[in-house]
Amino acid sequence: MWGELHEEKEINIALPEPMGAGKGNRLFRELGAKLHYDVYDFAAASSENWQSESLLHVKLKFNGKEVDAQENFNLISLAYPFAVRPSSDQQKALNLISKIISKFNGNATYQDQEFSVSTVQSDWDLCNDFLLKEWGEEPGSQSLAIMIQENYA
Repeated sequence: MWGELHEEKEINIALPEPMGAGKGNRLFRELGAKLHYDVYDFAAASSENWQSESLLHVKLKFNGKEVDAQENFNLISLAYPFAVRPSSDQQKALNLISKIISKFNGNATYQDQEFSVSTVQSDWDLCNDFLLKEWGEEPGSQSLAIMIQENYA
């Protein structure tokens, strides 16, 4: 289904043509992204020390191969750290994703389906429900972060 602990959710944006690093950097910066050497991310407004400091992580790809921010790219992969951000951030992330899609004039997919905010939020609500019912936890909780960390220990 989605993975037991719902660590992150990925949206892929295919671009109509390859984009140069310089233009891509300008567009990401206009949207508020920070460049950390070779990758971009969008900082969350606030976070507890067990939560992700990022609202979205960005991976760039060219013809299926991951590339650095200094290279041309034709696909943007956005990862929302679902389990380690509070559910109140979900709509913020989806709104930002919509802005990124528009700014880059891309075609977005979520789980190999056409992206729409309402469809993704419906799926995420099912994940919220699953975490509460199965684990007694909500996204962004310290206990869920500990469970994830222990899962990799």
